[in-house]
Amino acid sequence: MRTGLWESQQNDLYSIYDRYDKIASSGVGLISSELFSIYPKDKFVEHSSRMHNPNFMKMAMKISEICHDYDVPILGQVEFIKFNRGIDLDIPVNDLTIEDIRKIQSDIISSAQMLQYAGFDGIQLSIGNNFYLSKVINPYYNQRDDDYGGNVFNRLRLVLELIKVMKDNLDLHISCKVNTFDERKDGFDAKESIGSCKLLEKVGVDSIQVTRPLSPLYFTKKLSSEDELIDYTNVLIDTVNIPVIVGGGFRNMEHMNELLNRTNIEFMSMYRPFVAENDFLKKWKEDGFGESRCLMCNNCYRTKSTCYH
Repeated sequence: MRTGLWESQQNDLYSIYDRYDKIASSGVGLISSELFSIYPKDKFVEHSSRMHNPNFMKMAMKISEICHDYDVPILGQVEFIKFNRGIDLDIPVNDLTIEDIRKIQSDIISSAQMLQYAGFDGIQLSIGNNFYLSKVINPYYNQRDDDYGGNVFNRLRLVLELIKVMKDNLDLHISCKVNTFDERKDGFDAKESIGSCKLLEKVGVDSIQVTRPLSPLYFTKKLSSEDELIDYTNVLIDTVNIPVIVGGGFRNMEHMNELLNRTNIEFMSMYRPFVAENDFLKKWKEDGFGESRCLMCNNCYRTKSTCYH
């Protein structure tokens, strides 16, 4: 699976279409788009594709067409960092009103409708990394005393409600990106993460992508080991009955095959290697082995632009 993050706002439409053509033709099994921003004043709006842009639908329809020409399904990645209420910017989770919660839910559902109209196969909703919804479900940030705070079910209620509406009204694959744990004291731990995934499956989520809270910063700070990620993923695979996709800085075909043969893992995702070389999988397939030229320098994340090479 190709996981996207930045790039789209750094290039003209021709470059974007060319990139998707190279990725889709390389042999990838599934594509997740770069971040699609649903709010015009969000933190990373200048570095993401803006769904409120009048030209967004034209671009989205062409991207889905390119992917489907190669029989590759594509998910639209819908995320946001900040929730703003008019002139009140960056509203904390604890200060959300019920009207705010309904607005967030309706905005995401409307975004999903746009993706379906554009021909996308599904939506990827991040309740992981450090995006806003990850804070909604995290006890470190969420100390609400109403139906949207307290135990893990209540903290996940906002997400469960909007997913139920999408499953009942749209024909989209719904994938959720979920943190394995949180590095903060009294934060979201692995046990709660597994419990959250079980609830997501119950309400109709079709697949889960495992991630880490501050990824990709983990790959420079070394705050956790790959063994922790793999152990968690194996437990999750045995717990739920939907596909589990794991990412973790993979860039070496031999290492990835070793994990596929040694563990229960069947699906893997990569981000940075596709930035370094859009169609590297084609060469890997031809040679039967390979290592990405990506150095995990994180320039693509820090500068929101292109590979360091």
